[in-house]
Amino acid sequence: MPPPTIDPTDPKALMQELFSDERWPKDRFAEHLGQPLLDLCEALATCFRLMGPLNEAATRVETKRNLLVGAFVFGVLDDLVISTKLLLTGKLPAAGNLMRQVVEGIAMSILCSTDELLIIDTKSKQPPVMARYWEKVWDEDERTQGYRAVGQLGLNAVKLGVTADAVAQLRRAKKHYNAFSHCGTTTITHRVELHGARVFHLGGHFDEAKLKLYREELDSRIRLCQVLPALMERLTATLTPPAAPVAPAQRADSA
Repeated sequence: MPPPTIDPTDPKALMQELFSDERWPKDRFAEHLGQPLLDLCEALATCFRLMGPLNEAATRVETKRNLLVGAFVFGVLDDLVISTKLLLTGKLPAAGNLMRQVVEGIAMSILCSTDELLIIDTKSKQPPVMARYWEKVWDEDERTQGYRAVGQLGLNAVKLGVTADAVAQLRRAKKHYNAFSHCGTTTITHRVELHGARVFHLGGHFDEAKLKLYREELDSRIRLCQVLPALMERLTATLTPPAAPVAPAQRADSA
């Protein structure tokens, strides 16, 4: 069955497209990638089962830090679901953009998991700026914007007990999804058929020539969901009462 077409000069056709459930591309994905999609759902379900204990711990000791950790972890899972739904409509740039938020959310949840002072900024020939990361997030300090989180996790990896390999994996994932998150040749390529007439698609589509790429994207999500449970259990254990107040002379935040 050929993909449906629309007339984008017709307002009614555009309205129908806006409310479309993208059945055609989703049926193609189910036909070609049904097993990896099932594997992903099973791995995701395991992660969502752990949200209950995490939320219970966060509400049992309701602090700003604990609320932030819980919110970032849920955001990671929610973005994984929505990113995959976008992938199933063939919209790789939009799906990849959300996956970058998944990567950033993982880093930010770990950075918020401690009351200890962390490096939040570095400048040449100056001591690093240190602060409680979660406090700066709560205050919407621009130094805690999401795009900086993976780098900040690297700066504090030893203190947070994060391995160099884990940081390297997050860096690679962020670099990969940066190309999906900004206009460029990658986003152009994912809007056209790789073979044949090189037609640009408005709305959802499925390109069999991109099947290998679709599979790789699903496999990367599955691998991520397989390691998230251990991280979620570790973060749940950090949802404790606030640390004792620190005397002003001990504070290292120069902001």
